[in-house]
Amino acid sequence: MNNKFRFILNDNSKYIDLPVELKWDFYGRDDSIDEYQRDVIEEVIGSPNDFEILRFAHDSYGVNEQTRLNYDFYFFDNNNPVTTSVPADWVNSYLSEGFTVPQLYYFENPFSKSFFKLDFYDTNTGTTQTNYFTAILPVQQGATESVSISTYSPNVDIKKPSMTLDYVGDSEGFFLYWLRKLEFIDLTTFYMTCKFFDARLGVFVRMMRTPQASLPNKFLFNESEQFYIKVELDYTNNTYKLYDVITNNRIGVGNPINWYEYVNP
Repeated sequence: MNNKFRFILNDNSKYIDLPVELKWDFYGRDDSIDEYQRDVIEEVIGSPNDFEILRFAHDSYGVNEQTRLNYDFYFFDNNNPVTTSVPADWVNSYLSEGFTVPQLYYFENPFSKSFFKLDFYDTNTGTTQTNYFTAILPVQQGATESVSISTYSPNVDIKKPSMTLDYVGDSEGFFLYWLRKLEFIDLTTFYMTCKFFDARLGVFVRMMRTPQASLPNKFLFNESEQFYIKVELDYTNNTYKLYDVITNNRIGVGNPINWYEYVNP
């Protein structure tokens, strides 16, 4: 069947509309691919979260609003058997841990590479806890004691494990750092433990809140009470407070917080 059309041409441009139906099967597929890529990436690496951290300082106390925090660490004098030990066998000196006076005085590697490690857990139950952050107290901080280094030389000052932390002076370990926003991990109560890394032996020495000799049973006690201090973060003032796990009384408000070396049987 032949269709005949007659066109009259003039100087004006002519257009012909042909009613041809077009179906674009691939229309919008690029957008779908981009959306799919975003979904896959979010599933693999997760959605972005704010992990910026905030600095917390020890909360003030007393009429003068002091902020200093004192830690005293006591090491067991291994010259005595722990089975017959008395509280006086734990001494506030690195010498009791086995370091020599020259190692301490000259900051030799076995001593200078040692440190105290404070770990912060979400619970004081050892079987279920998670360690969320850690603070380090270097041995270069702290008070000194006078000892003899030689019979032919005057006494010298060596470091002792007694630290006063504050905004100025020895400040390493005074500040705690945790998430600025709690949308990802809503946690403001932690349980702090203490260990001493002895670089001389390459081992961690666990510390506890009470000398074992003062306990009814030196080797059978409640670990959730003796190895931990409760820490409360205050987001209003960006401060923290320390509490005794047993009494729930605030500690570190003028009196030193004592840690004692735990000795295995």
